[in-house]
Amino acid sequence: MTPPNPDAITIITTTRDGQDFHTQYFANINAILRPGDQVVIVDDGSAHPVKRPDTLAVTPRIKLIQSGKIGRGAALNLAISQAQTAFVAIQDIDDLSHPNRLNVQGKFLNTHPDTLAFTTAQSDRASAHSDWHKIPAKRLYRSNPLHHSSLMFHRNIWDRAGGYDPDLDCCIDLDFYLRAVCRAKASIWHSNQALITRNLDPATRHFAGISIRQYHQTLQSVLNRHRAQIAPPTWMRIYDMKRTLGSRL
Repeated sequence: MTPPNPDAITIITTTRDGQDFHTQYFANINAILRPGDQVVIVDDGSAHPVKRPDTLAVTPRIKLIQSGKIGRGAALNLAISQAQTAFVAIQDIDDLSHPNRLNVQGKFLNTHPDTLAFTTAQSDRASAHSDWHKIPAKRLYRSNPLHHSSLMFHRNIWDRAGGYDPDLDCCIDLDFYLRAVCRAKASIWHSNQALITRNLDPATRHFAGISIRQYHQTLQSVLNRHRAQIAPPTWMRIYDMKRTLGSRL
């Protein structure tokens, strides 16, 4: 059933073995949901499956899907495919959204629908920007300063971009951002309002088990996919030219 509120948002969460965060996650969700907002959770094969607390067990606003082990990218695609609202907001199970997050990002997207809208985390360093500012896609070739768990966007951007890549072991978020820019012609905007609190413990982050070598190989592969459409910074092009020339000597 379509939510009565046209500004309603669906929170998208995927998880595997995040049982240590279930209690705080559901408490946070219960605190921030507004009339019409919904939640879709995909449990991607947890050893201890996600269970809704008794206080939220019968609400139709929270849809819980036990998918088995399908991988992070496929789980995100499955969750978003079930969203009944125009806007979707990503929230990792080990992070927290602040009370005004949905209002702030939803208001921005109402006037900037072709946007990937990100916010700052409470732990981030202060920025010189006043608030919403545009980030060029080529900036992501230097590093990725964006928190996937703070992302909100219109569902049709996901459709036009072709969703998340289910075959990537990591860098799934970066690949989606770049494909959203290239295929869906989306722009990237970032707010300096601190609207999420991140779990900073590397031992319990989702991709803690990915080796450094695998990460860098995947990162390079993802960046190479989009080089033809997104001109990297000048210094990176010069570096690549020197590396190519060096390999021929």
